[in-house]
Amino acid sequence: MKVPLEWLRQYVRLPGDLPSVDLAQRLTMAGSEVVGIEQTAGGEVLDLEITPNRPDCLSVIGVAREVAAITHQRLKLPTFGVRKRPPQFRTPHSALRIQIEDRTGCRRYIGRLLEGVKIGPSPEWMQRRLRACGFRPINNVVDITNYVLLEWGQPLHAFDANALQKGTVVIRRARPGETLVTLDVVPRILEPEMLIIADANRPVAIAGVMGGLDTQVTNLTKRVILESAYFEPLTIRRTARRLGLASESSYRFERGVDPAGVERASQHASQLIQELAGGVERAVESAGKSRQASASIVLGQGRLNSRLGVEIPPQVVANSLRSLGCAVRRSAGGWRVQAPSFRRDIRQDVDLIEEVARVWRYERLPSSIPAASLLAEPSAASPYARAHTLRTTCAGLGLSEVITWALVSESELAKLGVSERAVSLANPLSRDHAVLRPTLVGGLLQVAARNLAQGASGVRCFELGKVFEPSREDRGGVREELRLGLLLAGSWEHSWQGTQANDLFRLKGIVEQLAGRLAPTPSGLRAEPVGVRWAQPGRSMRVWAGPQRLGDIGQVARRVCDAYDCAAPVWIAELEAGVLLGAQREDGQATVPSAFPPVKRDVSFLVDRSVAYAEVATLIRSVGSPLAVGVSLIDRYTGPTVQPTKHSLTFAVEYRDPSRTLTAEEVDRLHQRIIHALTERFRIQLR
Repeated sequence: MKVPLEWLRQYVRLPGDLPSVDLAQRLTMAGSEVVGIEQTAGGEVLDLEITPNRPDCLSVIGVAREVAAITHQRLKLPTFGVRKRPPQFRTPHSALRIQIEDRTGCRRYIGRLLEGVKIGPSPEWMQRRLRACGFRPINNVVDITNYVLLEWGQPLHAFDANALQKGTVVIRRARPGETLVTLDVVPRILEPEMLIIADANRPVAIAGVMGGLDTQVTNLTKRVILESAYFEPLTIRRTARRLGLASESSYRFERGVDPAGVERASQHASQLIQELAGGVERAVESAGKSRQASASIVLGQGRLNSRLGVEIPPQVVANSLRSLGCAVRRSAGGWRVQAPSFRRDIRQDVDLIEEVARVWRYERLPSSIPAASLLAEPSAASPYARAHTLRTTCAGLGLSEVITWALVSESELAKLGVSERAVSLANPLSRDHAVLRPTLVGGLLQVAARNLAQGASGVRCFELGKVFEPSREDRGGVREELRLGLLLAGSWEHSWQGTQANDLFRLKGIVEQLAGRLAPTPSGLRAEPVGVRWAQPGRSMRVWAGPQRLGDIGQVARRVCDAYDCAAPVWIAELEAGVLLGAQREDGQATVPSAFPPVKRDVSFLVDRSVAYAEVATLIRSVGSPLAVGVSLIDRYTGPTVQPTKHSLTFAVEYRDPSRTLTAEEVDRLHQRIIHALTERFRIQLR
């Protein structure tokens, strides 16, 4: 919002010793941030950043009221009255009919018919002020509507009355198939939920957003219908977003205009048109409610003083609130305050306390260091402590934490092939953030692509975050899950000693480390081949921690990497964080290294390819327990000497007894028992 100081001084007398820089500082400290001071031909202009809860400050008079309050000056509102009307003046008039069909979207509408209007340029002083506020002068009638908008914050619109069929103005919702060419010469397709202004047969404006091209005021216009209305903010916001069309009017209507200002702005604009365009007011017709009850709030003096930490004199409190437009009367132990109609943000006593503090000036309030009792450290079993342990464990394994958007685009989910699992927002801010993510994979891939594009030889990171899916139990509900995403891309390490490559088994090893440290299970992890939509076929697995599903691990498919512009291979694990965080971990016990040497034996055999490595290793540990302390796969071979349906596996088994040295005979007997069990279970053929 740009406010010329020349215009501001018309409504409030600025102290002579208050430079514009100091005024800007005072306004900023009072909540209306001044982001700059511009120098124009007409003098200095304050550029203010107005917060959404203060639409009253989207006008010169609104800012003047703030200045008057914080500088303790008197506000001088403009005076105007209705000129003596001609004898043929009638209300309602046969040439002007107002009809509100949708009273939810439009609470009040005032139309004024002015005849004998002479279109021409507006006065130099008006054009100067409009330009200083960023508006382009057009003609006297249009400039007057813009001038009053800037002055009072009430949007107005002027129609060429001869272009309206039967002089009828109807406020209704659009009908299927209706279209309108707006003032920006763009055809708009109207939808049934959009509020429009129509004449007897067709739409002539999009209510609160923009007028139509066919009914605009031109140099040939002689008769004008002046519109001033109160439109429901949510309706205007939805229409503007749906059409991708923003205007100075919609900006104000979306935030809420002063219901009591509809009549005042209409009168002032009518007077200016009569003075500057030679028009004569022939008729006035209004529809809807003219008054709305404002909030009445009790403010206790004790509560005020305790909240601000200082005792403010009662008369200062009352004067401060009156300077902001509130009606104040003393009551037992405080005040009863009626908020003005233009302050929709004042609803409770804490709002009034804030207003008193702003006028009193925040910097005058006493400051003190807050005291707080320190609580004991949270239990190691608390969700916060467990999540912290999970994060530090991931960092200790060489991964960097990242945080990505929970709101993503539908096109991103289409890349991963998971669009049907998306939960869409009813009113998204943009298409890029229209749905809740059902997976962490997309965000992790964006991180990898960005870092690889900047020259990184490898990326290793993790994210602990929530994902969202439609609820299976509650139709229309949303189910949230906390997941841990791990990503390895490119090389693990690149140095003068060489390059250590990332692969699926390195990532699986990290998952095993996490599960072993946070949620240890007697049988360890179990992996099984499974197809994952974003993974390369045959290069993904599902991991189980005992009976609980831990998550999926896989190499990202080449098509997905190409969609994210990832040149290097990428491996991702998406784990159920609840499995890692929910288990009660017992304190680790240190194991004294054995003083007795191990005995090692290898076993090589042919087995069907359908037999998983994990099943073989589990059987060896089970049969060889408790002496078989180490089982590892050291070789896998396929080739011309092996049948296509089989592969050759070589396992190394390490036997050890912590209390004595094992004999060769003991180890041989146990080793043969393992071979026998493998033969019985998997029909192996020794090599």
